[in-house]
Amino acid sequence: MQIPRIQIQQGFSRIALETTKGQWSIEQPRPSLNLHQEPGKLEMERSQAVLEVDARKAWSALGKANFDEFTDRIAQGSLQSSLQNIAEIAQAGDRMMAFHEGGNAFADIARQNTLKDRPMEFRGEPNYDNVDVTFTPGALSINYLPAKVTADPIIRKPVVDYYPGKVNPYIVQKNYIFMTATGRSLDEVV
Repeated sequence: MQIPRIQIQQGFSRIALETTKGQWSIEQPRPSLNLHQEPGKLEMERSQAVLEVDARKAWSALGKANFDEFTDRIAQGSLQSSLQNIAEIAQAGDRMMAFHEGGNAFADIARQNTLKDRPMEFRGEPNYDNVDVTFTPGALSINYLPAKVTADPIIRKPVVDYYPGKVNPYIVQKNYIFMTATGRSLDEVV
């Protein structure tokens, strides 16, 4: 006797996942520095230089001295000339007293006095450095103020965006149970 058989086949379901990764988007806008610069300053102050030229001695040596100096020279020259004349008169008197030495002392003295030149010098002494030059340089003061740079930065925050990933599940195969009977028909009772 043939026993009917039942065959059962079972299939599991299969699920597949389709995924896309999440993505980050990060942007950093550039900052603005906003620089302001004040230029440096250089301040210079200078006092005038002084040049002094004293040519009085040179003019005096050329005979063109000022009036006070000229009259001073005449007075000095007159005094010297007077003293020299007094000394010569004293010498002439001594010679006249020595009549015992012989000769005509009066005639000799008269001849010398007529031929004598009595110059008076009105000019100053000539010299190579009669002009005095004095130079006083001016003072120079320098004040430097350095340049200044100021920054007023504007910082911008980064822009961050996140796009999440996706998971898409789908069924590749459904589960199943398949039953079949083999052999005789199932209506029969054994």
